[in-house]
Parts: sequence; structure tokens; C-alpha cells
Amino acid sequence: MPKIISKITKNFFKQNFPKRLKNSYKNLNGRVFILAGSKTMPGAAVLCARAAYQAGAGFVSLAVPKEILPACLKAVPEALFLQLNKKPLTEIKKYLKQMPHDVLLFGPGLTKKRAEILLPLLKQTALPAVIDADGLNALALAGLEKLPKSKVAKYILTPHAGEMARLLKQNLTGSKAALLLSQKSRAVSLFKGPKTKVALAPRVWQNTTGNAGLAKAGSGDTLSGIIAGIYAQLLKRNQKEAALKSALLGVYLHGRAADLAAEKHSKTALMANQVCKEVSSVLKENSL
Repeated sequence: MPKIISKITKNFFKQNFPKRLKNSYKNLNGRVFILAGSKTMPGAAVLCARAAYQAGAGFVSLAVPKEILPACLKAVPEALFLQLNKKPLTEIKKYLKQMPHDVLLFGPGLTKKRAEILLPLLKQTALPAVIDADGLNALALAGLEKLPKSKVAKYILTPHAGEMARLLKQNLTGSKAALLLSQKSRAVSLFKGPKTKVALAPRVWQNTTGNAGLAKAGSGDTLSGIIAGIYAQLLKRNQKEAALKSALLGVYLHGRAADLAAEKHSKTALMANQVCKEVSSVLKENSL
């Protein structure tokens, strides 16, 4: 069993979360490109975009199929939108060439077919990425060895237990699973669940926030959006180990927001949008 070498604490969060600069403007706070949502799961796209903005991203683009674009636009009017049609990979590449972004968030609420463009998109854009949900399932089918390699970890994988089992082709839990996934993928691994674990081999961290109310649909979408929003900011500040720090800061912020939301609404009734709304409360209590 790998040793937990550190816990993600309030002190770590306050010291490392990117502070707003006095001369700040939107592009200085990072651009997040989100590929999420589908006809049956438009809410995933909305939660991701809202969370990325709440976490401080200066600019969010949301790529969605035309069937859900009007609803997403109404829910997140701050975002820019790319309507996906019959050639999503070509359409996304063209959009990103015209408007460069810092971070890709891929996977929540996608269809299996749409998620198949994950690896070609990573290879052709070379963007750092947060990969979740259907993106992880696509990666599991292709094999972890197909994930593009880099000298510095730039991908963040965020599986729950089921996704972790598919990625590793075996049932492992806790720190051992998080560490093995990081070793095999050379990425930052965030294993969601009670006392969420974050690993960048050979190191492992354990979160100190969060509660059972997060065991509900939408929680993972909010978490991935928060992480992507932080990641974009850290990259703009040329932070070392930006992927790792984004995962550590994101899981703490998400969990703490859930704790505050549970105090108001109870763990049983907790909803992902309530967690997202409490992100600002966490930042305020830390004077960020």
C-alpha cells in the first residue's frame, strides 16, 4: 500500500490558489475549451462551464451539438459557443486555430461516438487536458499507452471506481489505484470517492474536504470544471507542476464547497448546482 505523503489542507489551498492580479484581464486568467454534453445530458456541459468560471477562468468556450446549444446558451450566457455538426474534430481544430485556448476539458455527458475523437484531438492540438467521464471510457477502450506522452505531466484523469476499473483492467481502490493509474498513464490521477486521492507517481495526496452528498449525478462535472478553471490560470502564471496543483486545489475547493452547501441543504438533498454556487463562499473565506 503506498504511503500518503501529504494531505490537501486549507493552508495548502490558501497558499497555492492563484490570486487575482491587480492588472488582471480575461485572457490573463486562462482560456478553457470544453467538449461536453449531448442531447440527453445537456446539464453536464452547463455544470462544467459554470464551474470553470466560478473557479476563476477568464474565458470559456463550450462545444456542443446544435440540439442543446440554445439551452446551454441560456444557462451560461457568459460562455462562447461552438456548434458541432457532422465533422466535430475538423470543426474544433479550425476553432482552436482561430482562437487558441490553454486547457481542454473533455468528456462529461458525451456520447460514446463523440468521445472517440479524444486521442486524435489530444495529438493534433497538443493541449493540456482534464479528461473525465466518457473521455475516460474512450481512453480505457483505446488503452492507456495511447495517451500522448510528455516530459511534464499535462493530463489530469478523474475516474470514479467504475471508470478506474476499466482503465486499469482490474479492481483496485484508494491510493494504490490512484498511484498505478498515474504510473501507467504518466498523468495526474484523481480517484474520486470518500477521501479522494490524487497521485502523480510516486507521490500521493489525500483530500480533507467533501461529504457523502457528492455521491450524486453532476458532482463530477462540477469538479472537472473547477479543475480546468484553475489549471488555465496556473498555466498563465507559468506554475511548475500546474496539472498536479490544479487537481489538488480543485478537489479541495470542490469538497469544501460541498461541505458549505450541505450545511444549508443537507447531504441527502445536495445538488451539484448548489455546490457550484458555494465555490465563491470558499474563495471569500480564504480572502481569494
